[in-house]
Amino acid sequence: MKPLASVLVVLSLPMLLLACQQPPRGKEYLKSHPEELAEVLKSCADGTHPDPQECSNAQSVRTLDLKLRSLSPRPGKSDVR
Repeated sequence: MKPLASVLVVLSLPMLLLACQQPPRGKEYLKSHPEELAEVLKSCADGTHPDPQECSNAQSVRTLDLKLRSLSPRPGKSDVR
């Protein structure tokens, strides 16, 4: 019975560790925390970020920001000619 108990303990440790992880930061959170967004994007780009969902959220926020910036008028330039 002792080997079975040790096997159960060993098998349950990864599940406990996974349960303790924070949920991925959402798009709204990353949008309102640009420093953390930059950190997540950097670690995702170099392959060291552990959460693919958070990488996806960060990339979506970045893509939307770039699209919105491309649509807004540039300071000092007039659309009227």
